[in-house]
Amino acid sequence: MKINGHVLVVDDDMGCGRLLALLIRHLGYNAEHVDSGGKALEYLSNCKPDLVILDVMMPDIDGLEVLRRMRENPTTAAVPVVMFSAMADPQFCQSARERGANDYWIKASLDFRGLEQRLASYLPASHLGL
Repeated sequence: MKINGHVLVVDDDMGCGRLLALLIRHLGYNAEHVDSGGKALEYLSNCKPDLVILDVMMPDIDGLEVLRRMRENPTTAAVPVVMFSAMADPQFCQSARERGANDYWIKASLDFRGLEQRLASYLPASHLGL
């Protein structure tokens, strides 16, 4: 079974973002990484991924602002967005959901199996070549 889906990873931590994109590719999905909110918005103006994994704290445009702009844009309004951050404050997590995030993953708590399960909940699997 080959799993399809296009994931955009947005994280200003190059090591974390690249590693996450690599793990997602290893699971059979297509994944791209950009390292800023501005680059994410530029990417989204040209491509519509099936899922965006979005860091919260970034120096240029933070994740909540990127999320707000995505939700206001008819082209990206329905794209699932998972906030991905080291910030574990439950009130902040709830606030992100209230602003339109579909989920909130805490970086330190996400393992490979958890990543696989969570991606499968947002990206449909399909059988290719059958």
